[in-house]
Amino acid sequence: MKKTLYMVFTLGDDSGVSTKTMTLSLQSPKDGLTKAEVDALGQSIVAKKAFLYNGFYPQGVKEAYIRQVDDVELA
Repeated sequence: MKKTLYMVFTLGDDSGVSTKTMTLSLQSPKDGLTKAEVDALGQSIVAKKAFLYNGFYPQGVKEAYIRQVDDVELA
C-alpha cells in the first residue's frame, strides 16, 4: 500500500490576504505520524516562508491528510 501525506496551505502576499491554496505532497510518511507533528511542520514552513509559490507565501495549513492507495494487478 502506497501512502502520501498531503498538506494544503493557504497562500497570501505580505499583507496576509489568503487568496489561493497550494498542496504539498510527501511520499511514504512514517508510520504513526501524528496530527501534532504535521501541524508543527506546517507552522515551521509558514514561519520560515520556506517556499514561494506563484509569488505567494504560505500563510497557514488549511488541512492535512494521508492518502493510501493499493495497486491491484489485473489478471
